[in-house]
Amino acid sequence: MRAVLAALVYSISSLLLLAAGCQGMDHGAYLPDRPYTVGYSSRGLVIDGTPRVLVAGAIHYPRSTPEMWDSLMKKAKAGGINTIDTYVFWNMHERTKGVYDFATDRANLPRFLETARRNGLFVMLRIGPFVCAEWNYGGFPQWLRHEDGIVFRTYSAPFMEHMRRFVAKVVAVAAPFMPERGGPVVALQIENEYGNIQPAYGRDGDRYATWCGETAHALNASVPWIMCRQYSHVPHVIPTQNDFYSDQYLERYRERFPEYPAMWTELWPAWFQRWGDAVPFRPAEDTAYAVARWFAFGGSYVAYYMYHGGTNFGRTASPFVTTSYDYDGFLDQYGLENWPKYLHLAQLHRALLDNAAVLVASAVPDSVALGGGDGKRVFAKQYGLSDDYLAFLINADSDPDHRTPSVRFDGLRLKLPRWSVTLVRRRPADTRPVVLLNTATLSAAAKYALEHPPRFEHIGSSPPDAPDPVRADSIRWRAVRLPAALDADGAVYLRPPEQLSITDDTTDFLWYRTTARVPASCATNQTLVLRDAGDIASLYVDGRFFGMRYDKQEELSTLSFDISALFAAGETTKKPGEAVEITVLSQTMGIAHNEFHMEAYARGLLGSVLLCGHDITMGSWRVSKGIEGEPESGDEIRYGGDLAADSISLSLARAFWKPYSAASAAVAAADNGTEFSRLRWYAIDIDTDALVAAEQHAAAEDGDEPLRYAIDMAAMTKGQLWINGHHLGRYWLHRAPPASDDDAFGSSSASICRQCDYAGWYSPGKCLRGCGEYTQRFYHLPRSYLNMPPSGDDDAGDSPKGKEEEEKERASKPSTTNTLYVLEEIGGNPRLISIARRVSVRPPASLPPSPPDNDDDDDDEDSGTVALVAAAAALASPVLVRRDMDGAVAAFKTIQGSANDQALVSNINTFFANLNGVASSSDLQLAAKQVSDQISANNLNKVPTSQTAAWAASTLVHFVQG
Repeated sequence: MRAVLAALVYSISSLLLLAAGCQGMDHGAYLPDRPYTVGYSSRGLVIDGTPRVLVAGAIHYPRSTPEMWDSLMKKAKAGGINTIDTYVFWNMHERTKGVYDFATDRANLPRFLETARRNGLFVMLRIGPFVCAEWNYGGFPQWLRHEDGIVFRTYSAPFMEHMRRFVAKVVAVAAPFMPERGGPVVALQIENEYGNIQPAYGRDGDRYATWCGETAHALNASVPWIMCRQYSHVPHVIPTQNDFYSDQYLERYRERFPEYPAMWTELWPAWFQRWGDAVPFRPAEDTAYAVARWFAFGGSYVAYYMYHGGTNFGRTASPFVTTSYDYDGFLDQYGLENWPKYLHLAQLHRALLDNAAVLVASAVPDSVALGGGDGKRVFAKQYGLSDDYLAFLINADSDPDHRTPSVRFDGLRLKLPRWSVTLVRRRPADTRPVVLLNTATLSAAAKYALEHPPRFEHIGSSPPDAPDPVRADSIRWRAVRLPAALDADGAVYLRPPEQLSITDDTTDFLWYRTTARVPASCATNQTLVLRDAGDIASLYVDGRFFGMRYDKQEELSTLSFDISALFAAGETTKKPGEAVEITVLSQTMGIAHNEFHMEAYARGLLGSVLLCGHDITMGSWRVSKGIEGEPESGDEIRYGGDLAADSISLSLARAFWKPYSAASAAVAAADNGTEFSRLRWYAIDIDTDALVAAEQHAAAEDGDEPLRYAIDMAAMTKGQLWINGHHLGRYWLHRAPPASDDDAFGSSSASICRQCDYAGWYSPGKCLRGCGEYTQRFYHLPRSYLNMPPSGDDDAGDSPKGKEEEEKERASKPSTTNTLYVLEEIGGNPRLISIARRVSVRPPASLPPSPPDNDDDDDDEDSGTVALVAAAAALASPVLVRRDMDGAVAAFKTIQGSANDQALVSNINTFFANLNGVASSSDLQLAAKQVSDQISANNLNKVPTSQTAAWAASTLVHFVQG
């Protein structure tokens, strides 16, 4: 019964956390408010001489707005996170060689670090500067590839010179945030997953890895350095793990690196998503299982990659990666809780941090077989002494057909669900150990959240008379002209040049143009073929559009276009020997984030060009960079940042903008002339007053949580978005394949979308949602990018302007209109673009706890305490948090006579004393007595304890509420 009570206490604490608005937990494991020291031992990072358990969550500062950072960190801390993990993104901070920006918008790394300090959180600062991260070019700036003789990520003098300079710059920027100044940074990372690629570079790879360690050490930082996924010995750095599970590496790791702590820098709670794929997710039970096993086998640091995935604003995503970088993390890209995972793992984090002293003070124990087995599937790891320990009881069996083992452990008889870890705690004052949690058992709140997934609600649809913020009647538009109509001069190339050498990745687009004679072979072969092309190509012949093609997402492709319409009978029929103008719009969808020899990465028309089978590659080619009206990179503030509010409209002659109507759009779509392409610009006004009205309505219904906005692009096809000059990113209404029974993740034909079993080894294709649906329909619209009055969620922080200046600036913004610019590449109906709000349903505070009843002993001896335990659960319900402690104790006394275990009574009274006030009033006492009487009258003492407790808890809450 004590096991049940302990589990109830943990469930109750989670609900109290919700009711208090996620104010956070303090386990003595957070950032000191004074200078401190950091080192390491075999049992963890050592802070002020004591090894610590660190639970980290990755939040990348460029993937959320500065106004979101404070809220994200507060929610992370409330979820049991004590460390923030982030990469440093070289191409955000040094886009132009030698010109640094650590202050503008999402590039404001000091503000991010200060926000962590203000929230009492440590920081793992992963400098790299190669970061992978599904980030454009893996974080490398484009100018780097043009340095003479450079080879990335190997013993190359030009590369090492620039890398050393940037790493030293970041260390200098982070200096005010180091431990000796009371700052949050407790570790730094150099390079990133180099062990994956080091062998490919041979001896130079080994020399480079050693150089990384020596370079880091020479910077004299006051914190340890790490290298993740580093398999060879590198001086002065701690090698760390990245994977879905990592405990399997620890035995060999301790043999090779006995002096270093076990650190898991990337636990992947699911996977990223590409356009055209279903949505990967990972069950909370399996994520918790992986974490618990890691600590059972001696880990002391774990970091979720990602805790908050965020948004790939602008053009920051790597090839074909979606604008949403959700990763099935704990906080979605809008900053709202992914409640099932958030609550379930918060319970585990609490247990680990509360018992950290026992974990890190002990050597890693051997496994002890349970249940009479061989110890390979069902076993225990016990840290501490016989009367003061934390034990991990592990059942590694994933087979649902196997019987659930029932084992004895220190006087308890416990059922161990498959693929789970049960945490058991015993303190010197305990007469019996208590079960803290089981990783496969979700609380009632987490189960409720699974049944009520997040959703989008369109603004303007509720209430019925609500104004629509999108002013569909005022849409303006214009067509994008083909490059032949824009220029007649420019360089001439003998063959199509490589795209990035022309664009320098300042735009996704490059136009290629040539003129060719129709070969006789067109009588039988009416195709135009682009070999070794990437990533996407659109074809125009004599101004007529012949479609968009793409194939392999990360490889060059052969793209074929049917051009038979050129030879159909009619006035424009092309005959052999006649000239045709061929225009190809080549488009990149991001630059590779993780490849061998990234300095040689190339895109565009790299192979042969075949017209009706005839090779026309060699000839006379002209190119034009970018799309008419596209903001120049110089107008932007780094990746996806601000640009002059009206620069798009100014860069397109105003005379060409016209009111949008379905009729005018139809005429334009049918235009096969030689001047205009298929691309369209749309300018759409979004009314601030309608958004404010929606917020007021939501506040009346939902409380103080600010609205999180999204743009519903279901009526469009593919393109890019800007709001008030902020580049929101790419959009693409690309459907995932339909469901299939075959494991076809990432294929072009089918995906698995079915009931996902939490048990068994996870991989990205195991658990998928959204088969046959749009990969991404809704696009994050940050409130701080809108001309809106400040909200309580906005955080001015400690940016260079200062809090007061920023508040004045925001207050002075015009509060009437916002302009959404849409660059549409194929076609759609802009009148149907709408604004929605993201809704994540918070589990009701009055839900009865549903803890694991792992105690397999006969419950008859405890039947008299059922009412007491039930009342404890209900009295602690957050609906009563404003009552006083005396009333709670009085209510207990009305039913204490039914308890036959005085130690249990003492434990419950102590629990309430520690809550610092929960319940009161005579009506509560009466309710407690009524529940107790009903238990006796209905002979419920004979019902299993867990069922009775849940029933009594919900009944008591019902009495109190009404």
